[in-house]
Amino acid sequence: MAEQGFESSNDYSSGGADSVMMDVVFTHKRSGETLVRPAFWDGGNVFLVRFAPTRPGKWKWKSSCQQDVSLDGLEGTFRCKKYEGDLQIYRHGFLKAEPGRKYLTYADGTPFFYLGDTHWGMYTEEFDAPGPYAGDTGAGSHFKYIVDRRVAQGFTVYQSEPIGAGFNLADGKVDSEDIPGFRAADGYYKYIAGAGLVHANSEFFFAGSMRSFVGSDGAALKALSRYWVARFGAFPVLWTLGQEIDNNFYGVFDVSDNPWVRAAEYIHGYDAYGHPLSGHQENAWHTTVTGRGTGDERRDAGGVSVFASQETAAKTGHNWWAVQWSPSLTSPVAPGLVRDYWEDPRPAINYEGRYCGLWTKDFGSRAQGWISFLSGFSGYGYGAIDIWLYRSDYDVKTVSFDGVEHITPEDKLKPWSESIEYPSAVQMGYLRSFMESFDWWNLKPVLSDDKAFKAASPAYVYARTDDVHVLYFFSKDKSTGVITDIPADRAVDARWFNPRSGEWTEVAGLSSSQGVGLTLPEKPDDRDWVLMISHT
Repeated sequence: MAEQGFESSNDYSSGGADSVMMDVVFTHKRSGETLVRPAFWDGGNVFLVRFAPTRPGKWKWKSSCQQDVSLDGLEGTFRCKKYEGDLQIYRHGFLKAEPGRKYLTYADGTPFFYLGDTHWGMYTEEFDAPGPYAGDTGAGSHFKYIVDRRVAQGFTVYQSEPIGAGFNLADGKVDSEDIPGFRAADGYYKYIAGAGLVHANSEFFFAGSMRSFVGSDGAALKALSRYWVARFGAFPVLWTLGQEIDNNFYGVFDVSDNPWVRAAEYIHGYDAYGHPLSGHQENAWHTTVTGRGTGDERRDAGGVSVFASQETAAKTGHNWWAVQWSPSLTSPVAPGLVRDYWEDPRPAINYEGRYCGLWTKDFGSRAQGWISFLSGFSGYGYGAIDIWLYRSDYDVKTVSFDGVEHITPEDKLKPWSESIEYPSAVQMGYLRSFMESFDWWNLKPVLSDDKAFKAASPAYVYARTDDVHVLYFFSKDKSTGVITDIPADRAVDARWFNPRSGEWTEVAGLSSSQGVGLTLPEKPDDRDWVLMISHT
């Protein structure tokens, strides 16, 4: 990301900057590719434009601004060199989502493995200090330490909300009091990008603040959308709108006129890069795509997403699903919910589930990741106590139960310096290494009513490619079952994968039989295990 500054002949400290619509047109000399980036006000008489070149070579730029002649008609050139570093986001380009492809890719088509870490209170994490809960980590910066540690653990996405931000946009404008907060925000965005992470960021404020003005003030919403894209759109980002805004923020908004749909349309219109865009969904008990799989299909307009129709998707740029799903830890996955997302052409990410140390423990967090990927989701958003929302007291005084384990108030008192090292966080890296050992993006869910697997296990999930079968068994029962969709008399290669240690164990002597299928061995013990079977 490169930045160009401009000085207006007018000082906007007292207001009026939101009416200045300055655009900068960037044109690649050889290819003729053109990208239009909005500029943004950065206080006083200063405007900035940020641009990430999409190809090496010579670029020229020219500004246009009808509201301020001193910012109109400015020109310049620069040369972009090819990136030679190791960070994948810069080697392959910004992310994209395409209809019919059930996973996100980089710009060059390389599949992107989405493993996110949740930070709804990002701006409250100390940026230039270790903070009071750093323990013996040796951290010089609370925020930077977590980013670096998550990168080392194999995470690829940083999920944030603007809760606790140093700017207040609930009045519908960016004024002088907001600028210091935005400059501080730049530091967070730049560090995340510099670490090679993609930033799945929600916009403006916590969703409930939308009630204060934009329900009726379309101009304010459009101006905020433009400013957000101008300031942050040249970073590697995913737009997620706001916390649980799809379909109506649990009844706060009218489903037929949800203002976040308009925000999506504005953001999409200003974003020259076409970053993937979604609306963080309510819990899947309330909302899915069409309402299938919800707890009560009469609830909240039948549980139907406000982005369900292809017409709305095209208008808003909504091209992936940010799902909130906490799958059962004691039974096979629900076919209705899985099919609802799998049959939609847009890829789905299990963006939010049970947080480790709050509503589940290491087993539940680990299982959510495996269940998600083998249920047709192409990503998983992990979260841990005191990291998902720093210093939160939300639901910390009660005993929670995830269906397998109880999480006590004592469990919920862990500071981030301890939860950053939960075994399940490291085990997410094992999950990633397993998936990247084959073409994971071709996995298709095989559901409990598909009759391709005769289950003896009370809790499993199954997915396959054309020649690789993956089953995750997560009950204490050691039994497995019989696969019936492997061709008869076929020799197979089978290996157990330990999702707790990342170790492999060969399984010898398996072959499919005519009319019987492939009888699977028992699990090595009563803990969760992954079985990979391949055949040619």
